[in-house]
Amino acid sequence: MRDSALAALAAVLLWTVLTLLILPQERSAADRLSVPVQSGAAETEIPLQSEALLAAAEETSFDVAYQLAVLTQDSVQTMELHSYLTGVLLAEMPVSFGEEALKAQAVACRTYTLGRCRNSRHPEAAVCTDSCCCQAWTDPAEAPPDARKQAEDAVSATDGLVLLYQGALIDATFFSCSGGRTEDAAAVWGSDLPYLKAVESPGEEDAEHFSEEHRIPLDEFCAALETLDGEIHFSGDPGSWLEAVHYTAGSGIASMTLCGRAFRGTALRKAFSLRSTRFTLSLREEEAVFASKGNGHRVGMSQYGAAAMARAGNDYEAILKWYYRGVELARADSCCALP
Repeated sequence: MRDSALAALAAVLLWTVLTLLILPQERSAADRLSVPVQSGAAETEIPLQSEALLAAAEETSFDVAYQLAVLTQDSVQTMELHSYLTGVLLAEMPVSFGEEALKAQAVACRTYTLGRCRNSRHPEAAVCTDSCCCQAWTDPAEAPPDARKQAEDAVSATDGLVLLYQGALIDATFFSCSGGRTEDAAAVWGSDLPYLKAVESPGEEDAEHFSEEHRIPLDEFCAALETLDGEIHFSGDPGSWLEAVHYTAGSGIASMTLCGRAFRGTALRKAFSLRSTRFTLSLREEEAVFASKGNGHRVGMSQYGAAAMARAGNDYEAILKWYYRGVELARADSCCALP
């Protein structure tokens, strides 16, 4: 318990330093509003535009007016965006992560959803409820009343707010835990998106899969590499097989050279079912040992990192602008017409 408390205190202090030193440098004087936000032990001024936006949201609910078709396991259902987002929050983030983290998640999910409505993967619906394809979703009516209310409140408090980069909806990707630093989009998907850049993400140590070890029998390890590259040949001491490692901006594995053959970190992660591309590899006589950090693709917003920022006193806009660089918060009706 003492180590956990010290880790939490360290995270609060680190977020305070990052907020004070970095965020103020990334905005112009024209972007500033005189709205103090408590960040750890000190107050600092961050770029807030949401007061006017939220006032406009109170006049008319974009989320209630916007209807979308959702492909569930059983059927295609037409529902209000408000109800859909409430179900997404309940499925994607524990309500225990805190009010501001939930609000940040609501904005990210709304942005992602409206992007999918424009470019759906499903001919019969805008989105589905499969987390591997779109976003997870659970029926709010089946959730505990207290949890449902917290999710609904987060959606209502950010009604109609989305993230834009140069006037267009961003690809608001998110994931569970970065292991301490997020990743560039280009390192994972090959496309360089200026708002999806690697950033520090402290305070995640309480995440279930912050770090873990994965042991594989050496013959299975060799067989998997042969599947990836039929030209690879193994000889000599296994400890000599690992020849070179190149890292990404997010401290993940860009490529790893084994027995003279180069393998992308993303390919190794998939082949060995690793939690992330942030890992190390040790080769022994009878086994290969992967030690990984983080859980997910690590691009965009870390949910455990968002919870840590919220605990440190940051509001949802500060959280979003930390993980999505150079974005603006705007009303969806400024860029998305009602269907």
